[in-house]
Amino acid sequence: MHKINIFFLSLLTIFAITACEQDGLEDTGNDTPVERISFTLSGDEPIVAAPDEEVTYSFKISYSEGLASVKTTLDGETIEGSEKTWDNAPVEADYTFKYTVKGSQFGETLDFVFTATGINGYTCSVDYALWVTANAVEFTATIPEDAPAQVYTNADVEFELAVECGNVLKSIVVTKDGEAFASKTDFTTEKKFKYPFSYTPSAEDAGKDVTFHFVVTDVKGNVAETIYVVNVVKADIVGKDLYEEIFDTSMSISNTTEYNTTAGGVTGNSASEFKPGKIKDYNTLYAPVDPENPGSEMAPVAGAMEGCSVYDGDISSIIYTSDGVDVCLSKYDTGSVKNVYGTYMWFRKAKKGWFRADGIKLHGATSMKLTYSQAGGSVKAEYSIDNGTTWNEITVTTTASEMHEAKFNLSAGAETISLRFSENDGTAHARIDNIKLIEII
Repeated sequence: MHKINIFFLSLLTIFAITACEQDGLEDTGNDTPVERISFTLSGDEPIVAAPDEEVTYSFKISYSEGLASVKTTLDGETIEGSEKTWDNAPVEADYTFKYTVKGSQFGETLDFVFTATGINGYTCSVDYALWVTANAVEFTATIPEDAPAQVYTNADVEFELAVECGNVLKSIVVTKDGEAFASKTDFTTEKKFKYPFSYTPSAEDAGKDVTFHFVVTDVKGNVAETIYVVNVVKADIVGKDLYEEIFDTSMSISNTTEYNTTAGGVTGNSASEFKPGKIKDYNTLYAPVDPENPGSEMAPVAGAMEGCSVYDGDISSIIYTSDGVDVCLSKYDTGSVKNVYGTYMWFRKAKKGWFRADGIKLHGATSMKLTYSQAGGSVKAEYSIDNGTTWNEITVTTTASEMHEAKFNLSAGAETISLRFSENDGTAHARIDNIKLIEII
């Protein structure tokens, strides 16, 4: 809300300046009136008013020769209803003028000119200035606390600006870095409003802070404003999510300890909480309805590869394998394990066990990004585009950073890619989860 600067108000306080003249009379000693017409204002002079507010000017007007009329003008035009005439030429009369400030006059300085005319044609004027400002009212415009401070160029910003006012709203104007961006002016009776704001970063916005200025105005000239600044980061994750694996499964509980990880130094009966724990079981999309009869009808295995997703939605080409001894699916709840939850891939320390995913379709991608979360140990990630004949190192990671990412490029023409993760002679058990392979543009 605008606040009135005391210094500015003092400048607006304009003393009444009297201008008098004789119409049709020569400027001689005999024709000059004995006295000028005098205006005496009753009460305080209005200096500041808000839209829809009524101001009143009450005068005692005196002229020894007798008064004929008085009127008020604004911008050179006589205000309708302001004229008053006297037939009995009083030497003193009362005159009251009332005016209701218009909303469209917000921010203006109105100069009212009061002009009295004597019966001899002699006129005299006095003027008073009135500055139109906002009236005091509760008025807020609030950006939600969870509005992002940073956004990638491939993402949109969307939130609602919460506006509350004691008066009916008039407009919402949004500028972006000082330039017009969006607006709304079709309010009718709303005093509260949720303004839907959306922003799609452009390439030109990348690498800088973008500032949005929200200015909300009500019908009485009040203003609420707020600033939103968002840092725009050039996105390299704007292509295809080719492959993702979250090692979580809702498979049936097993009472067996076949996959118990106590042999690797992890305590607890973790493997008995779920089935399977071996990758070959986890990879089985279909199994015989009658396990004792391999020739029986095949049916989907509930929960198998539940955490796997690929770009085209068809995971049937994905094949998981491992060394079968030093790597398994595990489930161990401890505060020392960070960024991996529920089921995860477990590598026994210093055993160089490996896990492998084959058949990930590239869909023409050549610029790649691999991300995964890790807790404990040391892990080496590799890729192959010839079905495992040749392996190329992507990265070697430890727990120095528990969320990892690595970029690499492929030669054009490869249709599928294989990923291999292996324990890298670490001094602690390694755990990985949330594997994701993304095309970069």
